[in-house]
Amino acid sequence: MTELSDKELVEKVQSGDILAFEKLLFRYEKQIFFYILKFINQKENAQDITQETFIKVYRSLKTFDPEYKFKTWLYTIATNTAYDWLRKAKNNQEIFIIDDPDNNFETIDDRSSYKEIEAKELLEKPMQNLKPAYKSALLLYYYDGMKYEEIAQILGVPLNTVKTYLLRAKAQLKKEIK
Repeated sequence: MTELSDKELVEKVQSGDILAFEKLLFRYEKQIFFYILKFINQKENAQDITQETFIKVYRSLKTFDPEYKFKTWLYTIATNTAYDWLRKAKNNQEIFIIDDPDNNFETIDDRSSYKEIEAKELLEKPMQNLKPAYKSALLLYYYDGMKYEEIAQILGVPLNTVKTYLLRAKAQLKKEIK
């Protein structure tokens, strides 16, 4: 039995088939979660944003035109949902005071080598300092392997703007890492 395409699944969902939506969810849930996680760098919030993304997708799927690429539309919703979260988080900053200085909340994954962890930490802070548009372009291109055209559609900007975002993001990262 061949697997249904995104277009076929979307058409089934639009006809009322909830199982077709479940298949779309399983197909893209991990990709979207890891994209958002890399974007905001907070696991619990990334889970919430991923869930919110799929709720928005489900509610809007009735009006989606299956002639367009579902994956691009999905990433657009995920990006906008993450942007909304960043705006809200910026306006509602909280301060957490930890009473126990010996309590370390971070853990090291035994499967990662020290050099991988060190390299990840080297990029984490500079990545957090990037403008959201630069960061999303960088993540979509390097981590999700999308083409410039797809990124332009997701971010709703011209193709040359995507190229500019990537150049500026790389330049800023290079400057901050030095």
